[in-house]
Amino acid sequence: MTKASELENNKSEVYGSRENWPPYTYRDYPDIKPETYKAFMEFLNTENTSGRLMELQPWISLCDSKCAFCYFPTTPTTKVQIEQYLSMLKKELAMYASTKYVKTSVFDEIVLGGGTPSVLSAEQMIDLIDFCKENFNINKEYFIKISGSSKTLALKKLDKLAEYGVFQVDMGAQTFDDKLRKMLCLPDSAADVEAAIKHARKLGLCVCVDIMYNLPGQTMESWENTLKKTIELDAEVDAYSLHVDPGTLLEKMIKNGTSPPQGDAEHEKQLHIKAHEILTEAGYKAVGHDRYSRVEWHMRENCLNGWPWGGILTTGAGCFMGYLQKFSYSNIENINEYMETVAVGKLPIHRLSESTTEDMMRRTMTRLYLLLPVSKKEFMEKFGTTPEKVFPKQLEKLKNQGLIEIDEQEIRLTKKGELWKGNIAWEFAPKSS
Repeated sequence: MTKASELENNKSEVYGSRENWPPYTYRDYPDIKPETYKAFMEFLNTENTSGRLMELQPWISLCDSKCAFCYFPTTPTTKVQIEQYLSMLKKELAMYASTKYVKTSVFDEIVLGGGTPSVLSAEQMIDLIDFCKENFNINKEYFIKISGSSKTLALKKLDKLAEYGVFQVDMGAQTFDDKLRKMLCLPDSAADVEAAIKHARKLGLCVCVDIMYNLPGQTMESWENTLKKTIELDAEVDAYSLHVDPGTLLEKMIKNGTSPPQGDAEHEKQLHIKAHEILTEAGYKAVGHDRYSRVEWHMRENCLNGWPWGGILTTGAGCFMGYLQKFSYSNIENINEYMETVAVGKLPIHRLSESTTEDMMRRTMTRLYLLLPVSKKEFMEKFGTTPEKVFPKQLEKLKNQGLIEIDEQEIRLTKKGELWKGNIAWEFAPKSS
């Protein structure tokens, strides 16, 4: 039996609908409080003894256009002095680099996120990466990733980035259906995206594309065509189910009838199953939350496999993926307020969460959402107890439903469980206790 047919045969209803995001995301962080900020600063004055390699993420939260579904806190390039922003971004990076925790940390990834970092020139991106390499402890084996769009990744820019040593380019392709691209206000055509990916692959760059399913009006045929095109272009895949966030242009379009609604829960589930079927048959492996990869390194990325004991040091206006041990944070979204805060020497954190031991036990169980096993030995080393003693009801329920397997060493998802990984993660959220 193939992996695809295993998933198909195990698609029986367990939950009414699929959860696509786990608990403990930036949406759950509280606004920053003086006492939490003080605790965070004290933490930064301690030594990093985790032994985990970390990821460094400077965010370029700038875009030259806004996609209809985008909920990211970005600023139009026309409304900011880019060099001024880069100067403040470097200052924030330097503030972290001066702390004991970061001085005793080692990073094996430098990721320019955002936003659309490719709105910068190649020289600006390289200068920022050089700054990171000069001010942080970078592992001998490290990788540089840059996010961008085909609209702003001119071929000559790609040439310079490849020559410099960039390993991966992430592109928000979303769909290769031009009718859907137009509805979503994507700034380029499917042909433009294809040309940029082909050129990047010709240069030897790894390319990872975001593609979305359950788009308004998206048919199964359109989704299959996007999947097949992505495979044809030899790209890595992040396959996301679209979440229509409040306040986005797409939400307004659906409400006023200028866009059709999304498909129902069953349609969304079938699109997911189809993606798993087509990609695994093409030799991809499900890695992390929504990643399908044929690149061995992606299967051992430290920021993923180290969850929740590794770390991502995220900087820049609007960044929201920062986590260092028990602390998780997001930055001030307004770019001018961000720069004003950094200018006076204060970390520009807007929301900050300090996890309790109980929270960290729950976070550890969300490794299942990332398709990773929960090691009983590590759980005991960290908490002095076992998952079965802390979460007996949840584990018994999930095992009886055929969603997890438990042996003496670890707890892991079954093939059936992979379909419901988001729901499984929520079983360990506080409201489920």
